[in-house]
Amino acid sequence: MSVQLNQAKQTARKIGRRFLWIVFGIFLLVCIGYFTYSQLSYSDGYRSGQLFKISRRGVVFKTHEGTLNLSPNGLMTAWEFSVKNAQVSDKLEKMEGKLVRVHYIQRYQVFFWQGETEYIVDSVEIVQVGWSVL
Repeated sequence: MSVQLNQAKQTARKIGRRFLWIVFGIFLLVCIGYFTYSQLSYSDGYRSGQLFKISRRGVVFKTHEGTLNLSPNGLMTAWEFSVKNAQVSDKLEKMEGKLVRVHYIQRYQVFFWQGETEYIVDSVEIVQVGWSVL
């Protein structure tokens, strides 16, 4: 009787361990899939406007956040974005108040340590304003 009980316990332990490994494997695959999905680019492009604000925000994870005024007539049409690269953020700080053109990548999902918005700016340039005759 005791031999059968020990065998039953060992079989239950094996089944329990296998179940836990399967649950752990599924959890790991879901995490990897979600991370991969969230890093896919939904769209990318350029936006131009007056750089209204650039700042570092966050309690634990400091992220670089900015606001661009897209309206040329003075009305505030704000477009908020995040910056992952510190060099691009430094460039933006020097261009605050000027007319700039930024290249952005829009992500499906952004993790909290990457920024607060789904728009990630990866390059910036100053827009030269001039008159042209058609």
